[in-house]
Amino acid sequence: MTEHQGEHRNTFPDRDHQTREKGRTLKDIQTNEMKVLQAVLCVVSVLQLCHGVSSSGECYFNAKASCEHNGRVFDIGEAWINDECFQCVCFEPFGVGCCEHGKQPVDFPPWCEAIRKPDSCTVAVVMKANHKLPCLFGGKTRLWKSENDPLF
Repeated sequence: MTEHQGEHRNTFPDRDHQTREKGRTLKDIQTNEMKVLQAVLCVVSVLQLCHGVSSSGECYFNAKASCEHNGRVFDIGEAWINDECFQCVCFEPFGVGCCEHGKQPVDFPPWCEAIRKPDSCTVAVVMKANHKLPCLFGGKTRLWKSENDPLF
């Protein structure tokens, strides 16, 4: 080794160290970006699946939510039904994705409405005028003149 080469190595040790550190930092950033991208793709895939299963397709994602419901902690990929009847999936540490659970009735006459039974996720189609009566469809034997006509 010549005297000049030895001086060169001793002159720039910090620069070599900085270059290696920048390389590691860039690699760490790329790795983290890849993990975030994978998580986002996973969330989008699950939300699309929920949208396909649910008739109205209402879904949301909460990046700050924890994977806990009614005192139980869920692992990544596990699902539960929350108090608003949404099926939620844990994407820890990225958050929670939820979509409406079950199918909502969509094809019923204008004098009826779909309501959720109290304290359950069951939906019933009932008469608007009286929620205790199930929805009556006209069919072939009964003609409906207008929605203001008395039922009986």
